[in-house]
Amino acid sequence: MFPIWFLFLFPITWLIIIPANFLVDSLVLIFTLKYLQYADIKSLWKTKIWPVWGFGFLADMLGAGLVISIYLTLVELSPDLGASLIFFPGTCLVAIPGILLAGILIYFLNKKITFKKADLTPQQLHKLCLSLAIITAPYTMLIPLYW
Repeated sequence: MFPIWFLFLFPITWLIIIPANFLVDSLVLIFTLKYLQYADIKSLWKTKIWPVWGFGFLADMLGAGLVISIYLTLVELSPDLGASLIFFPGTCLVAIPGILLAGILIYFLNKKITFKKADLTPQQLHKLCLSLAIITAPYTMLIPLYW
């Protein structure tokens, strides 16, 4: 819900982030299953929400790690460039690879692990995992640091 730097500057925000991410993941899971006309949404939600939520956090952290690595590498190559990257559109250029990585990880971790044994057709599985990946990717990484 917030960029990774915000969580470290204001640690109290974790108390907001954890339930907010759980709520967003739950809503995406429930509404996507309704859209797919899945019969037993409540049962699937009960058994799968925790892995969906956990893999989402893991993917977000790995995406944030990539963004930080890219930024630190660019700062090392050129301190002036690194300083300019905290402003828009530099933030976007550095953040997009992390957002993409997180989305891809959300898709594949849920597809290969979370829903591996779920009673979903291949098409339902693909659409559900794609929905989770696209909607819950950490777009807040695009928020410039100076804001």
